[in-house]
Amino acid sequence: MTAPRISSLQTLPLVLACVLAAPGLGCGQVVAGTEAWTPPSYWLDERFIEIEGLSICYLEAGPKDAKTIVFVHGWSGNVQNWWDQFEHFQSRYRVIVFDAPGHGKSERGPHLNYTMEQHVAVLGGLLDTLEVEQAIVIGNSGGGWIAAQFAIEQPERVSKLVLSDSTGTRYTGSAGGVLNMLTARWLQVANMTTGEHYPGLDPKSQARQAFAGSFAGTVEEKPYLEALAALLAPTYARISKAQLGQIQASTLVIWGDDDPVVPINAMKIFDHSIPDSETYVVHLGGHTPMMSSPDEFNCAVQTFLEGGDSAACKQYALTPEKRRNRLAGREWGPHFE
Repeated sequence: MTAPRISSLQTLPLVLACVLAAPGLGCGQVVAGTEAWTPPSYWLDERFIEIEGLSICYLEAGPKDAKTIVFVHGWSGNVQNWWDQFEHFQSRYRVIVFDAPGHGKSERGPHLNYTMEQHVAVLGGLLDTLEVEQAIVIGNSGGGWIAAQFAIEQPERVSKLVLSDSTGTRYTGSAGGVLNMLTARWLQVANMTTGEHYPGLDPKSQARQAFAGSFAGTVEEKPYLEALAALLAPTYARISKAQLGQIQASTLVIWGDDDPVVPINAMKIFDHSIPDSETYVVHLGGHTPMMSSPDEFNCAVQTFLEGGDSAACKQYALTPEKRRNRLAGREWGPHFE
């Protein structure tokens, strides 16, 4: 039997147990690799542009004259997090997904500060460079925090907003206790570059495993882990309710009902604070419902964007059996087309 999908952030409570059991194990420097980094290709040809002096990797598809959706991944993610949504929405929207600074194939290194200001500037610069005046912005986890902050600072550029299992509230789940303890070395000890946090035999899980595992033993492993460590504290920074109240865009707050990283109480904070918001709960969605249950997630997002009854999306909800079949690479249906 294949284990359920585990998000990268979801491994943090396990790291805490290691920290408490053997506090000296994660001290010191990352064991640096010597091999060249040869990452697997993404499912579409990668493009690179310079934003804020940084090389940023992105993918783009769909009609140029259609409404634009830009997807923002979270901590330790990359464009692959939004693979299912990119494929689903590209027939009717212009879709853009990018690797945030420090992640995937975008630039990383000690010259980056990984602040919220930098992330918001990169998102805005991406839209500027690609000549997008206004977009639907969809973010998950720390990417939801970035999306929300962008909507606060540049409201005229966000037509609609989707926040999925977003950080930015006081609710940090069991992971909150480890944030001040973690170092790049601890992340290496916790196998963050082995791909273990993407279990599954289906092709997309296998591709995600291969990409995460491509860092191990290479010259890029150390700067990648250092980037993740630098991003931990700001990933859980808090957006005030007053700031959330400044969001003008109609907003969908969508959450996995079993999210162990950012509890569902955080969804209520966003919903109560954002003036024009609605919620949707994805069954067995975990912390990354767009990967764990893409059909129900896509249905809920499309219904929000185009209208309809979101209750109909429940026909695509996972069951334990469907989840086992999905991760084993077997048919699980029905699928949202």
